[in-house]
Amino acid sequence: MEGTALRRVLIADEWNLTEHLLALAVDRLGVLIWQKTKDGQKGRNRPKPISPLAKHGSTYGKTDRSPEEVKAYLARFGPPPS
Repeated sequence: MEGTALRRVLIADEWNLTEHLLALAVDRLGVLIWQKTKDGQKGRNRPKPISPLAKHGSTYGKTDRSPEEVKAYLARFGPPPS
């Protein structure tokens, strides 16, 4: 719920839902425009997001496992092969 103490602790900001959605829209538009440039085509100088929720490359937690081990672990929880 917006404005609750729990939300402020978990999200760590004072933005309401409308402000977050507008910021995310602006961030996506910036990426769209950037992709049309020479830098965007080469993956350089990506625009920085203005939304505190749109952190590119964010990681949660850490592991000492290889990417292959993580994929094999996650595959156990996926749908069965068809």
